[in-house]
Amino acid sequence: MKNTQIINEIDLIMQKYCDGCFVRTQLRKDKGKSIAHQFCIHSCTVGEEIKQKGEKLQ
Repeated sequence: MKNTQIINEIDLIMQKYCDGCFVRTQLRKDKGKSIAHQFCIHSCTVGEEIKQKGEKLQ
């Protein structure tokens, strides 16, 4: 799979699920950007999917 195709897939996933995510927005308000970012990477199922796709990049 080409890198550009993987990046496009990641972008589509982020547009579909991450833009307007209530949990991320609320965490940013209450606890800050870094806590919200950590939640997205380690606890969110969408973040895990993005992470798996990112590992395929060369």
